[in-house]
Amino acid sequence: MIKLSEFGITKKITNKLARLSRKTKAQSLTEFAIALPVLFLLLSGVIEFGFALNYYLSLLDATREAARFYSNGDPFLRDSSDNITGDNMQFYGDTADMVRANLDPSIIIGNESYAGRKITLDSAADDVIVTVYTKDDSDVVRYPTSGPYQVYGHATTMFTTTDIQNDFLSNSPNAGILVVEVHYNYHQVMKLPWLTPFVPDPFVLTAYTMMPVVAAEPVETGP
Repeated sequence: MIKLSEFGITKKITNKLARLSRKTKAQSLTEFAIALPVLFLLLSGVIEFGFALNYYLSLLDATREAARFYSNGDPFLRDSSDNITGDNMQFYGDTADMVRANLDPSIIIGNESYAGRKITLDSAADDVIVTVYTKDDSDVVRYPTSGPYQVYGHATTMFTTTDIQNDFLSNSPNAGILVVEVHYNYHQVMKLPWLTPFVPDPFVLTAYTMMPVVAAEPVETGP
């Protein structure tokens, strides 16, 4: 037989647990409400970073395709005896043009042509830079002789002859290398005002590709 006193104690405990449960739920909701703006900020940042990464990969693909294609070209003008007479500026211009063309692809399906996703370089801010380096036993020389080829003249090449010597060609006695760079001002896609204090809009994305160029390798002339 249950006594009334025991029933009263049980009821008090039940009521206290119910109040505690409601208090815990309210506290959890408060904590979630406080954390929600931070979580939203992080999520929006991750999404914007995803857009930027996608653009960067497209820039990288454009430089890779151009560098691979023109690695078989000749950056020098030659006479009838195959002696170098100067810089072949068409080589540099064509390489840069291919980068820009790769950023504005056309997709052909059957007899129909569709424009792919277009990345347009801003002639007032962006740039494509093409450089050739030749290394022999003693030194690294950069071409064109007038300086790195620039389409718009708004960026500076990422590399010096010292960088090429120390980081990329230190173990190569004789080598020729083609470097294709693209410098692109990325404008945020979502334009979220709470991101701009942390991430500038625009900010520069830089992609580059290096390829060996046989025509730029030094030729031994003998003793």
